Order: sequence, then structure tokens, then C-alpha cells
Amino acid sequence: MAETPVVYRALLIGNAEFPDEPALHRLRGPANDLPQLRAALNDPEAGLPWEVTSVLNGTAQQVQEALFTFFHRATAREQLLLYYSGHGRLDLHNRLHLCTHDTTLDWLRTRSVRQSYVTELMDDCAARAIVVVLDCCFSGRAATAKGGEAAARFAGRGRFVMTGCGLLETAADASGEDEPSPFTAALVAGLRHGTTGADGYVTVEDVYRYVDSRMRGSGQHPEMKAEGRAGHVALARRVGAASVEGTPDSTAVPGSPDLRPLFTDAHGVSERPRIESHFSGVLHVLLTEPAGTLTVHRDDLVAAGGDGERVVQGWWFAHGQFGIRRKPVRPTAITTPARDVRFELPDGAGTLVWSAEQLAAFDRARLAGRWPTATRPTLTEATHTVLKSRDPVYRRLTREAWFVLAALIGCAVSVSLFVWLLTAGGDGVWRGTTLVVLFLLAVFSLTLLSASAGVLWVFLRLRRFLRLPSLPVTPMLLKVHNPPPITGMDDAGLVTVHLKRSIVLWSEDLSLTLPHSYYANRVQRSDPPFSTGSPTPVEVIGLPAPGQWVVVRTPDGLLWPSGRAKSVSASTLAAVTGRS
Repeated sequence: MAETPVVYRALLIGNAEFPDEPALHRLRGPANDLPQLRAALNDPEAGLPWEVTSVLNGTAQQVQEALFTFFHRATAREQLLLYYSGHGRLDLHNRLHLCTHDTTLDWLRTRSVRQSYVTELMDDCAARAIVVVLDCCFSGRAATAKGGEAAARFAGRGRFVMTGCGLLETAADASGEDEPSPFTAALVAGLRHGTTGADGYVTVEDVYRYVDSRMRGSGQHPEMKAEGRAGHVALARRVGAASVEGTPDSTAVPGSPDLRPLFTDAHGVSERPRIESHFSGVLHVLLTEPAGTLTVHRDDLVAAGGDGERVVQGWWFAHGQFGIRRKPVRPTAITTPARDVRFELPDGAGTLVWSAEQLAAFDRARLAGRWPTATRPTLTEATHTVLKSRDPVYRRLTREAWFVLAALIGCAVSVSLFVWLLTAGGDGVWRGTTLVVLFLLAVFSLTLLSASAGVLWVFLRLRRFLRLPSLPVTPMLLKVHNPPPITGMDDAGLVTVHLKRSIVLWSEDLSLTLPHSYYANRVQRSDPPFSTGSPTPVEVIGLPAPGQWVVVRTPDGLLWPSGRAKSVSASTLAAVTGRS
């Protein structure tokens, strides 16, 4: 007998205006949250057949009636999604209330929707699964409460609760009149394109992981609580998506190449070992016998496959090698007549071979911005070693620590000797000359210190990307914005002011700008190799939000920024994208 198809129904509730309570300020987000979430649920390419009902700026009675109808009519073959965007308030007993259009704080119990009311409706609901998403202040009460409190019953058998913030946190409103809230923007992106899912579907857990990574560093900490099989409930779909979870090579994304080389041990037994891929292009081949890791850069492999005379050296890190700081072995690869790249492991332990077809796929993935990245990098020291060896920008940045140390030592020594000679007394030309030399040395050391400290700070901020357990990777478009000069009059006559150029990054739901400079060889700020013409597809590594440090992965290599990302004005974004 065929399985009964699932019926998907969603109720979206938003409250932006609270005219009866001055303490509840007007919100910009809900009016945009509801239509954008509705569009994502019904997206023709990513959405499921959701039957969506929206209630915007309803009174407490209207919202309660909509909730009663929504849950009461549900059958056992239905999956329900309840979403709320607005103000959330806690009463004297720390019970959550969802504010409505007629809410007042003096009459909070009667002019709001109590959490216990929603819980009672869910307890009596026959739906097979219920998903609750709350984008309001203190919504973490619905996901973290324990014991006999009513909030703990918000999640029950076959239920999933996702909240936009923690227990005692506030949720950020939209930054503009035509924008959704940050949490809902991440939720919509996760439903549409942010996560790959598995078996052709995106589950609530997939969406939560994506939202959590997007919100990291924003001050909000989304939370979730799931019971039963709630984590396996689908919210969206992916056409042609392949399963990538639960395999050793979880770095794969749809359309990405197989990174695993063919390993043949000394006895002739072959297998495909595990791979850890870093966003910088560094590849780690994890072997158990022999116990060690072969590390090589993707671009070196691709270059060797295209040029049979190119010599490629890798790094062999034996098990536990970093603990005793031994110098890694540098095995050298050879290119076969078929353009395969083969490494001979130390001590005759075996060979590793990447085929010519794999290397060609590597190059296509790099150019198309589909290079897979490990979600939890573990070999950060090996990555650091490779980048320091082959990337002149990264290598120069690492040396700034030694420049700072040398400047500090030189400044301390010269100042100490200067003070000692000055207080010791005595006459003579040698004493005056020595004082002048020590003074100049101190000035030089301070100058070197000030010049290197800024670059060192940038390096320390960028180095954290190698250590973070998880980094979001966001496909975006990049274009250099060259604003026209501004001409005006002053007392001296006609004056023309040339504005600084900037790097603008944008996607369907995100936009930000970077300083129009990056660290090139010898750590000089120079223009990036991008024209002001057509946009370049890139991937932003890190949280793509104003005030955050991000690294941009381009088809030509990594773009190490010299400052934090900033928000981009609407006029600049319109000028760059051509959209009004």
C-alpha cells in the first residue's frame, strides 16, 4: 500500500505595531519577515508544497483564534510550521508571552498570547510533526526551560523548536525598513540555498546549523530543542542533491569533485583514504597505516598535472609530530605520462595518486567557486605550515611577530642605555655621540613597532580562521566600486574631491563592502586584481556581516583583507548591481 503523502501547512504570525503600549517600540522586521519566509517556503525550486496562512498585526483574540484553527484542524498526515516575529516579554514568573497588536504591559496576561496556550493546543494536536520558530526577545525560554515549567513542554514528541536568541537575550530588529530581521534573513537563506541537505531534502537540523553559523558573532545565539524524530522533518528540498552526511568525506557539496587520492600500501592493497579540505586550498590526506598526514596544496597539484615538468613537494607529518616540533618530511611527487600526480611516502610505506581527471575537476571546481571545505578543520598547524611556505602574503604576515619582538627589544635596550648614560654623568665627545645614537635607535625601534603592530593585529585576526571549528562559506559576487568625483565651490574656486574606491560583495540576501586594499607581497596595500566591469563570483569565508573579519576566496587565490567588513549603502549597492 502506498504511503500517504504529507500535507504541509504553515502559520506565520507577525506583529510590528503596538499603539497601546509606548514601551513596545515599533518593529521594522515583521512586515518583511512574513512575505520573505512565505516566498522561501513556496520557492518553485527549493520549496515544499506549503499551504501558508499569514496574520500581520493581529489582536490577541485574532491571533489566538488563528492558532486554534491551525492546530485543531490538523490531521495525522500533516506537518505544521508555526512562525512568530515580534516582541516577546517575560512576566514576573519568567513565562514567555508573544505580544500582539493590542498588548499592554499592565494587561500582559489578557492582551498577549501566552506560551502555555500554544502548548495546550500543540498537546491536543494530531499532526505528525510540529515545527515552531520564534524570532523574538527571550525566545530561548521555549528551547532551554527545564523541569515542570510550561516552557519545557513547548517541545514534545514529534516537535522541534528553533529560537532566534538565548534565554535572556534580545533579538535584533531589521536594520532597514525594507529588510527582514537578521535571524529571519538567515532562516530564509538556509531554506533557499544556504544548506545542501541530504537525500534531496533540507531538514530542520540542517537549517538550524546554517542559521547558527550565520548568526555567530552577531550577539544572538539561536537555540533549538527537538524530541522524537523532529530533527528529520523536512522544511525544503534540493533538486538533484546528493547525500553528504554520515560519510568520511563530509566536505563534499553537490557538484564538487572527489578529492580522495588512490592510496596503495607496500603490500599492494589500495583504498581511498579520508580527506580534510581547507578553504585556502590546502589538502590533508589522513592515513592510519602508516599513521600520518600528507599535506599538499591544490594549486600545486593542478599545476603539476598541466605541466609534466613541474615539481611538487608535499609535507609528511607523522603521528604526534607537532607535539615534539620535529621538521616535517618533504616528499616529492612525480607526474606520470598520463598526467597523474604520484607521491612516494617515506620509508616505502606506499604511494598516493591523484588522476588527471581528478586534477582537471579540481581546477573546474576552483574556477566555479565550488571548492569543498571541511566544516570542522582539525589540522590547523599543518595548514599554517603550508600557507607560510607557499603564500608570500601569509608568510610576510607571520614574520611581523618577529619584527614586533625585535622592535620591543631594541626600544627597551636603547632607552635603558640612554637613561643610564644620562644619569651616570661625565663628559666627552663619545658620551654625547652615544646618547645621540641611542636616541635615534629608540626612535627607529618605535617607528618599526608602530608599522608592524598594525599588520600583526591583522594577522592575528586572520589566523583565527585556521582555528575555528566551523566557518560559513557564502557564495557572493564581487565588484570594485569606483564612485564619480564630487565637484563643488569653495573660497579658492572649483574643487574636485575624488572618493575612495571600495570592494562591494553581494548575494541575493546579503551585501557588504571591504576596504579597497588587500595585503600583497611584502604586505603592501595594493589594488586587487579585479576590474570595475562585470562582477566576479567569489566565496566569503566567515560571517558575512558588517564588523566581521572575512577572507574572500577568488578564482585567482585568497584575498586577505586589511580591515573589517562594513555595511554598504543602498545607493552604492544600486550603482554596482544595477538594481533599484
